[in-house]
Amino acid sequence: MIGISYHAGGMNDQPLEKVVKILGEVGYDGIEMMCGPEAHIPSGEVTDSLLREVKAMVAEHGLKVAVINPFTVPNLMAMADEDMDGAIRFYTLLQDVAVELGAAGVNFLSGWSKKGDPHAWKVLVEVLKPLCQRAGELGLTMNIHNHESNIIDSPNKVPLLIHHVGSVHLKLLNDITNFYHLGADIAATTEQLGPLTVHCHVKGVQGMYPYSRFLIPGEEGDQLDFRCFAEALGKVGYDRYVSVETSPHMRMEKARIAFGMMDTTLRELGLR
Repeated sequence: MIGISYHAGGMNDQPLEKVVKILGEVGYDGIEMMCGPEAHIPSGEVTDSLLREVKAMVAEHGLKVAVINPFTVPNLMAMADEDMDGAIRFYTLLQDVAVELGAAGVNFLSGWSKKGDPHAWKVLVEVLKPLCQRAGELGLTMNIHNHESNIIDSPNKVPLLIHHVGSVHLKLLNDITNFYHLGADIAATTEQLGPLTVHCHVKGVQGMYPYSRFLIPGEEGDQLDFRCFAEALGKVGYDRYVSVETSPHMRMEKARIAFGMMDTTLRELGLR
Protein backbone atom coordinates (compact mmCIF):
# COMPACT_ATOMS: atom_id res chain seq x y z
CA MET A 1 0.00 0.00 0.00
CA ILE A 2 1.13 3.55 -0.70
CA GLY A 3 1.44 6.01 2.18
CA ILE A 4 0.89 9.75 1.95
CA SER A 5 3.42 12.04 3.62
CA TYR A 6 3.91 15.78 3.72
CA HIS A 7 7.07 17.75 2.91
CA ALA A 8 7.29 19.82 6.10
CA GLY A 9 9.06 22.64 4.29
CA GLY A 10 5.62 23.59 3.01
CA MET A 11 4.80 24.77 6.51
CA ASN A 12 8.22 25.85 7.68
CA ASP A 13 6.61 29.12 8.79
CA GLN A 14 4.58 27.18 11.37
CA PRO A 15 5.79 25.49 14.59
CA LEU A 16 6.41 21.77 14.17
CA GLU A 17 3.82 21.03 16.88
CA LYS A 18 1.15 22.72 14.74
CA VAL A 19 2.30 20.99 11.56
CA VAL A 20 2.11 17.46 12.96
CA LYS A 21 -1.25 18.22 14.57
CA ILE A 22 -2.69 19.34 11.23
CA LEU A 23 -1.27 16.33 9.38
CA GLY A 24 -2.55 13.89 11.97
CA GLU A 25 -6.04 15.38 11.92
CA VAL A 26 -6.19 15.34 8.10
CA GLY A 27 -5.13 11.67 7.95
CA TYR A 28 -1.55 11.68 6.69
CA ASP A 29 0.61 8.62 7.31
CA GLY A 30 3.96 10.35 7.46
CA ILE A 31 6.01 13.51 7.43
CA GLU A 32 9.09 14.33 5.40
CA MET A 33 11.17 16.07 8.07
CA MET A 34 13.40 19.05 7.32
CA CYS A 35 16.86 19.50 8.82
CA GLY A 36 18.98 22.58 8.16
CA PRO A 37 19.96 25.98 9.54
CA GLU A 38 16.39 27.32 9.38
CA ALA A 39 14.39 24.08 9.52
CA HIS A 40 12.08 22.48 12.06
CA ILE A 41 15.14 20.49 13.15
CA PRO A 42 17.91 23.12 13.23
CA SER A 43 21.07 21.41 12.04
CA GLY A 44 23.22 23.44 14.42
CA GLU A 45 21.15 22.46 17.44
CA VAL A 46 20.63 18.71 17.05
CA THR A 47 20.73 16.88 20.38
CA ASP A 48 19.51 13.50 21.57
CA SER A 49 16.83 15.21 23.67
CA LEU A 50 15.56 17.24 20.68
CA LEU A 51 15.29 14.13 18.52
CA ARG A 52 13.47 12.24 21.29
CA GLU A 53 11.04 15.15 21.56
CA VAL A 54 10.42 15.22 17.80
CA LYS A 55 9.98 11.46 17.62
CA ALA A 56 7.44 11.48 20.45
CA MET A 57 5.57 14.43 18.93
CA VAL A 58 5.28 12.72 15.55
CA ALA A 59 4.15 9.41 17.07
CA GLU A 60 1.56 11.16 19.26
CA HIS A 61 -0.25 12.29 16.12
CA GLY A 62 -0.11 8.88 14.42
CA LEU A 63 2.63 9.77 11.96
CA LYS A 64 5.97 8.28 10.96
CA VAL A 65 9.02 10.10 9.63
CA ALA A 66 9.33 9.04 5.99
CA VAL A 67 12.69 10.59 5.03
CA ILE A 68 14.96 13.46 6.05
CA ASN A 69 15.31 16.41 3.70
CA PRO A 70 18.01 19.10 3.79
CA PHE A 71 16.52 22.57 4.06
CA THR A 72 17.88 26.09 3.51
CA VAL A 73 21.32 24.80 2.48
CA PRO A 74 23.17 24.75 -0.87
CA ASN A 75 22.74 21.71 -3.12
CA LEU A 76 25.07 18.77 -2.51
CA MET A 77 27.43 19.50 -5.43
CA ALA A 78 27.87 23.16 -4.46
CA MET A 79 28.41 22.27 -0.83
CA ALA A 80 30.99 19.61 -1.71
CA ASP A 81 32.75 21.79 -4.28
CA GLU A 82 33.32 24.45 -1.63
CA ASP A 83 34.12 22.10 1.27
CA MET A 84 34.08 18.34 0.65
CA ASP A 85 34.65 17.43 4.30
CA GLY A 86 31.97 19.90 5.40
CA ALA A 87 29.44 18.40 2.98
CA ILE A 88 30.18 14.91 4.26
CA ARG A 89 29.80 16.11 7.87
CA PHE A 90 26.46 17.76 7.13
CA TYR A 91 24.97 14.73 5.38
CA THR A 92 26.43 12.44 8.05
CA LEU A 93 24.40 14.47 10.54
CA LEU A 94 21.27 14.03 8.41
CA GLN A 95 21.90 10.29 8.28
CA ASP A 96 22.19 10.17 12.07
CA VAL A 97 18.95 12.14 12.38
CA ALA A 98 17.28 9.66 10.00
CA VAL A 99 18.38 6.71 12.12
CA GLU A 100 17.16 8.30 15.35
CA LEU A 101 13.76 9.23 13.86
CA GLY A 102 13.24 5.92 12.08
CA ALA A 103 13.37 7.42 8.58
CA ALA A 104 14.34 5.30 5.57
CA GLY A 105 16.80 7.68 3.95
CA VAL A 106 18.13 11.15 3.22
CA ASN A 107 17.27 13.26 0.17
CA PHE A 108 19.56 15.59 -1.74
CA LEU A 109 19.53 17.93 -4.73
CA SER A 110 22.33 17.18 -7.19
CA GLY A 111 23.02 20.83 -8.09
CA TRP A 112 25.03 22.34 -10.94
CA SER A 113 28.29 24.22 -11.51
CA LYS A 114 29.44 27.24 -13.52
CA LYS A 115 32.58 25.18 -14.17
CA GLY A 116 30.54 22.86 -16.39
CA ASP A 117 28.73 19.54 -16.20
CA PRO A 118 31.79 17.22 -16.20
CA HIS A 119 33.20 19.03 -13.17
CA ALA A 120 29.86 18.96 -11.37
CA TRP A 121 29.34 15.26 -12.05
CA LYS A 122 32.81 14.36 -10.79
CA VAL A 123 32.39 16.32 -7.55
CA LEU A 124 28.98 14.78 -6.98
CA VAL A 125 30.27 11.25 -7.53
CA GLU A 126 33.20 11.88 -5.20
CA VAL A 127 31.04 13.10 -2.30
CA LEU A 128 28.37 10.43 -2.77
CA LYS A 129 30.72 7.45 -2.58
CA PRO A 130 31.50 7.75 1.17
CA LEU A 131 27.98 8.93 1.99
CA CYS A 132 26.40 5.94 0.24
CA GLN A 133 28.82 3.54 1.91
CA ARG A 134 27.86 4.93 5.33
CA ALA A 135 24.17 4.91 4.39
CA GLY A 136 24.41 1.19 3.64
CA GLU A 137 26.08 0.52 6.98
CA LEU A 138 23.18 2.31 8.71
CA GLY A 139 20.44 0.65 6.66
CA LEU A 140 19.57 3.90 4.86
CA THR A 141 19.52 5.17 1.29
CA MET A 142 20.73 8.43 -0.24
CA ASN A 143 17.92 9.68 -2.46
CA ILE A 144 18.48 11.69 -5.65
CA HIS A 145 15.91 14.49 -5.92
CA ASN A 146 15.54 15.22 -9.63
CA HIS A 147 15.07 18.91 -10.37
CA GLU A 148 15.15 21.28 -13.31
CA SER A 149 18.42 23.21 -13.69
CA ASN A 150 20.28 20.47 -11.79
CA ILE A 151 22.65 17.73 -12.93
CA ILE A 152 19.87 15.18 -12.52
CA ASP A 153 16.93 16.68 -14.40
CA SER A 154 15.92 13.90 -16.81
CA PRO A 155 15.13 10.19 -16.27
CA ASN A 156 18.14 8.69 -18.09
CA LYS A 157 20.63 10.55 -15.91
CA VAL A 158 19.45 8.74 -12.77
CA PRO A 159 20.91 5.28 -13.57
CA LEU A 160 24.02 6.95 -15.00
CA LEU A 161 24.79 8.64 -11.67
CA ILE A 162 24.11 5.41 -9.79
CA HIS A 163 26.45 3.59 -12.18
CA HIS A 164 29.30 6.03 -11.54
CA VAL A 165 28.83 6.01 -7.76
CA GLY A 166 28.60 2.23 -7.81
CA SER A 167 26.32 1.84 -4.81
CA VAL A 168 23.02 0.01 -4.37
CA HIS A 169 22.29 2.47 -1.57
CA LEU A 170 21.93 5.36 -4.01
CA LYS A 171 18.28 5.55 -5.03
CA LEU A 172 15.73 7.96 -6.52
CA LEU A 173 13.29 10.38 -5.01
CA ASN A 174 10.94 10.51 -8.00
CA ASP A 175 9.66 14.08 -8.14
CA ILE A 176 7.25 13.31 -10.94
CA THR A 177 6.19 16.94 -11.35
CA ASN A 178 9.78 17.98 -12.00
CA PHE A 179 10.15 15.28 -14.65
CA TYR A 180 6.74 16.06 -16.18
CA HIS A 181 7.07 19.81 -16.65
CA LEU A 182 10.36 19.21 -18.47
CA GLY A 183 8.48 17.05 -20.95
CA ALA A 184 8.87 13.49 -19.60
CA ASP A 185 6.02 11.01 -19.92
CA ILE A 186 4.55 10.29 -16.48
CA ALA A 187 3.77 6.58 -16.93
CA ALA A 188 6.88 5.67 -18.91
CA THR A 189 9.22 7.53 -16.53
CA THR A 190 7.64 6.02 -13.43
CA GLU A 191 7.84 2.50 -14.84
CA GLN A 192 11.40 2.97 -16.13
CA LEU A 193 12.65 4.20 -12.75
CA GLY A 194 10.39 2.05 -10.58
CA PRO A 195 13.14 -0.35 -9.41
CA LEU A 196 15.27 2.62 -8.27
CA THR A 197 12.49 4.62 -6.58
CA VAL A 198 12.25 4.73 -2.78
CA HIS A 199 10.36 7.99 -2.26
CA CYS A 200 8.19 10.34 -4.32
CA HIS A 201 7.18 14.01 -4.47
CA VAL A 202 4.06 15.47 -6.02
CA LYS A 203 3.39 19.15 -6.70
CA GLY A 204 0.48 20.61 -8.59
CA VAL A 205 1.57 22.39 -11.76
CA GLN A 206 0.17 24.57 -14.50
CA GLY A 207 2.06 24.99 -17.77
CA MET A 208 5.40 23.63 -18.88
CA TYR A 209 8.93 24.70 -17.94
CA PRO A 210 10.13 27.47 -18.02
CA TYR A 211 6.63 28.93 -17.88
CA SER A 212 5.24 26.47 -15.34
CA ARG A 213 3.70 27.53 -12.05
CA PHE A 214 3.43 25.23 -9.05
CA LEU A 215 0.07 24.74 -7.37
CA ILE A 216 -1.40 22.73 -4.52
CA PRO A 217 -1.85 19.16 -5.80
CA GLY A 218 -5.49 18.70 -6.71
CA GLU A 219 -6.52 22.35 -6.65
CA GLU A 220 -8.35 23.95 -9.56
CA GLY A 221 -6.01 24.35 -12.51
CA ASP A 222 -3.62 21.54 -11.55
CA GLN A 223 -2.56 19.81 -14.76
CA LEU A 224 -0.50 16.97 -13.31
CA ASP A 225 -2.23 13.63 -13.99
CA PHE A 226 -1.88 12.12 -10.53
CA ARG A 227 -4.06 9.14 -11.45
CA CYS A 228 -1.64 8.21 -14.23
CA PHE A 229 1.27 8.49 -11.78
CA ALA A 230 -0.52 6.39 -9.17
CA GLU A 231 -1.43 3.70 -11.71
CA ALA A 232 2.21 3.48 -12.80
CA LEU A 233 3.38 3.24 -9.17
CA GLY A 234 0.91 0.43 -8.65
CA LYS A 235 2.16 -1.35 -11.76
CA VAL A 236 5.76 -1.40 -10.46
CA GLY A 237 4.67 -2.45 -6.98
CA TYR A 238 5.69 0.76 -5.21
CA ASP A 239 4.65 0.62 -1.55
CA ARG A 240 6.37 3.55 0.17
CA TYR A 241 5.47 7.21 0.61
CA VAL A 242 4.38 9.91 -1.80
CA SER A 243 5.04 13.33 -0.27
CA VAL A 244 2.90 16.36 -0.94
CA GLU A 245 5.23 19.27 -1.73
CA THR A 246 3.80 22.77 -1.36
CA SER A 247 5.13 26.20 -0.38
CA PRO A 248 4.60 28.26 2.79
CA HIS A 249 2.99 31.08 0.77
CA MET A 250 0.12 28.80 -0.32
CA ARG A 251 -3.10 28.91 1.68
CA MET A 252 -3.29 26.77 4.82
CA GLU A 253 -5.84 24.39 3.32
CA LYS A 254 -3.03 23.02 1.14
CA ALA A 255 -2.46 19.90 3.24
CA ARG A 256 -6.16 19.00 3.23
CA ILE A 257 -6.72 19.71 -0.48
CA ALA A 258 -3.75 17.60 -1.58
CA PHE A 259 -4.53 14.74 0.79
CA GLY A 260 -8.16 14.60 -0.32
CA MET A 261 -7.26 14.21 -3.98
CA MET A 262 -4.45 11.72 -3.42
CA ASP A 263 -6.25 9.61 -0.83
CA THR A 264 -9.37 9.34 -3.00
CA THR A 265 -7.39 8.40 -6.11
CA LEU A 266 -5.21 5.82 -4.38
CA ARG A 267 -8.23 4.18 -2.73
CA GLU A 268 -10.13 4.04 -6.02
CA LEU A 269 -7.13 2.23 -7.53
CA GLY A 270 -6.85 -0.19 -4.59
CA LEU A 271 -3.45 1.17 -3.65
CA ARG A 272 -4.38 2.43 -0.20
